[in-house]
Amino acid sequence: MKTNQINRRQLLKWAGIAGSGALLAACTPPAAPTAPSTTSSGNKPVEPTAAPQTASSSGVEIEWLNAWSSKNTVEPLKAMIPVFEKETGIKVNFKNPGGAPEGGNYREILLSRIAGGDAPDVGYADTTPAEWAAQGAVIPIDDQMKAAKIAKPEAYYPAALKSCQWSGKTYGLPSSAGAGSMFINTKLLADKKISTKREDMPKTWDDWKALSAQFVEKDDKGGYKQIGSAPFVGNSWLYPVWSASFGGKIYDPASNTYTIDSKENQNWLGYWVTWLDEQYGGNLEALRTSGNWEGTYPNSGFNLGRSAISVEGSWATTDADIPFGFEVARFPVGPGATKSYTGFWPNWFMLPKGAKHPAEAFKFIEYLTTTGWVTWYKAIMDTPAWKDFPKDVLTEKLIKNVGKEKGLDYHTFFGDYLSDAVDMWNSPIEQFARDTMGSAVEEILSKKKTVQDGLAAAQKTCTEKLAQTVKS
Repeated sequence: MKTNQINRRQLLKWAGIAGSGALLAACTPPAAPTAPSTTSSGNKPVEPTAAPQTASSSGVEIEWLNAWSSKNTVEPLKAMIPVFEKETGIKVNFKNPGGAPEGGNYREILLSRIAGGDAPDVGYADTTPAEWAAQGAVIPIDDQMKAAKIAKPEAYYPAALKSCQWSGKTYGLPSSAGAGSMFINTKLLADKKISTKREDMPKTWDDWKALSAQFVEKDDKGGYKQIGSAPFVGNSWLYPVWSASFGGKIYDPASNTYTIDSKENQNWLGYWVTWLDEQYGGNLEALRTSGNWEGTYPNSGFNLGRSAISVEGSWATTDADIPFGFEVARFPVGPGATKSYTGFWPNWFMLPKGAKHPAEAFKFIEYLTTTGWVTWYKAIMDTPAWKDFPKDVLTEKLIKNVGKEKGLDYHTFFGDYLSDAVDMWNSPIEQFARDTMGSAVEEILSKKKTVQDGLAAAQKTCTEKLAQTVKS
C-alpha cells in the first residue's frame, strides 16, 4: 500500500496488535530540507536553536531510537540533528530499528534493551507515555522541566502535555498535536446553494445532523451513492471529544477510573443510534458496504466526492491529497457542552529507564519539541504542541497546494483550536481501552446490544484491565 493511503489511526491499531512501533506520524510529506532554511512565509529566517553548550555535555554522545519507517519522515528528523550538535557539542547517534534499512520490531527492541540494561538515551513513544510509565519503562522529567530554558510545563498546550503524564509525573514531551476538525467539500455545499464560509458551518450537533440529511442519496441496491456525514463510522481517536460534547469523559486520570457507562456517554451513543436510524435506515452494514466513510484519505467517500462532511486531523490538509476545494471548521457544540471541543493526535519523545545520559537526552527532546520542530513542520502539516512555535512558519506543501494566504489561515485555525482540546491519550491502557470502546460502539450501532448494555460491558472490561495493569 502507498503510505499516503494508510491513515494514522490504522497505524496505531496495527502497532497495538503487533506490538510494533510502526510509523505513526503523517505519512507522506514532501522531501525535507537538508538544513533549516528561511520561513515558508518569506519573512526573516527562523533557525532551530538548542540549549547552550556546557562543559559537562560537550563531547557526550546520546543514542536516539526511532520507530519511523518512511524516508520522508526520517529525513526531517535527521535534518534536525546538525544544529543541535553544533550548538551543544552533544553528538546524536540516530538509530532506526522500526524501519529500513535496519528493520525490526521497534517496541520489542526498545523494551528488550531497557530490560537488559542497555537503554538508548531517547526514544519515540509509539503510544502515550502513560502506557510506558505504567510499565516502569521510562523516567520522569519534571525536575528537568522546572530548570529548562524553554521546555517548562507552561510552554506546551495543556492537553498535549497532560498526555505525557501519569500518576502526577511527566514522562515525555509532545512535539506535535494535530488537532481534529470537520472537513467540508465546498463544491457539494455550493451546488445546493449552502454557504461554504467557516462561520456558517453547523453550530450544534442538531445542525450537523440536519445538514448531513440534505446530501443522503440512496442507490438502487439499498446502499448509498452519496451521504452527508457519518462521524460514527471509525474515528475512535475522537471518542473523548464526542464524550465531552455531551458533558462526559471516558477516563479520569485524577482518580484513575473509567466512566464509559456514564449517563452522558449513553446520551452520546443514543444520539448516534438516532442519526443512523433517521438517515441510513438503522443499517450500519448497508452504509459500510456502500463505501469507506471514515476520514479524508484517497479511496474514502470524502476524497472521492461522495461525502459532504468528514472528520480528520490537521495533517490531512496536505497528507490526504484532497483533489478538490475544501474548508475546515470547528466541531459543532454538543448537547452537553457550552463550547466546541477538539481532540489531537500527538507525537511524543521520552527518556527510557536506564538512559546513560539523561541530562543531555532531556536537552535533545527539549530541542526536538520546540525550536527543532520547525524543520519537521515545514515538511509535515502536523500542529506543533509548543505554544510559542513561530506564527509565520508554514508547511511548504500546504503553500504549494492552497497558497500562502489560505495556508496561513489553516495554520492559525488549527493552532488556535488546540487550546480547546480535551484531555486524552492519558490512560495506562490507552490502546486496549480504545479497541474495547470501538467494539462496543460497533455492537451498539449494529443493534447487537443496547446502548446501556454495550457501554456497561466495555466499562467492566476496561476497569478489570486497568486494575490488572496497575497491580502488575
